[in-house]
Amino acid sequence: MTPHVAPGPALLASRVLAVVRGTEGRYTAAVLDTLAEAGIRCLEVTMNTPGALGELRAARDRLPPEVELGGGTVLTAEQVDEVAETGGSFVVAPDLRPAVAERARARGLSYYPGALTPTEVGAAWQSGASAVKLFPASLGGPRYLRELRGPLRDVALLPTGGVGIDDAADYLRAGALAVGVGGVLIGDALDGGDLTALRDRARRLLASVALVVEAVRP
Repeated sequence: MTPHVAPGPALLASRVLAVVRGTEGRYTAAVLDTLAEAGIRCLEVTMNTPGALGELRAARDRLPPEVELGGGTVLTAEQVDEVAETGGSFVVAPDLRPAVAERARARGLSYYPGALTPTEVGAAWQSGASAVKLFPASLGGPRYLRELRGPLRDVALLPTGGVGIDDAADYLRAGALAVGVGGVLIGDALDGGDLTALRDRARRLLASVALVVEAVRP
């Protein structure tokens, strides 16, 4: 099996990855700052967000080093290079592409490819994934993840896509390494919506997840 680059320490500590995907770039910086202020330490900006690379580069200069930044919807090896050159430490993809896997490993970035079926999940893990992004997670929910964990217990799973604030903890109880939360968390903040409400949602999410993490800690 291909060697794995480990997940970043911030993801392992908080078990939450915030997914920032916008149709315009005016409010991306404010959203990233608000999420970091609220305590979320692992932030993904998708490559189809306008100005994504510039936002990642600026955020890396602006935010403390313990905040992990990375690119999402990464589809090419060239995009892996671009994320690495902004100071990003991880890449997230909707599917498994060997060229992306190889380049992420070569650049020393954590790599989270998307997969859904047992065959896809197994192939993604064999490619050297840091964790497999179970996507879209809402199709099967925590119960499906728990069933996958039966025969694929060694695979680290990162459910993303339809994971809500109120059910994120259920995915962790089912055996997920961490959860990726996007639209439900971000709400309308990327369109100029209430940042105070965003901060409150982020803190509520972290509090819910922390209860599960504390319960299973040795």
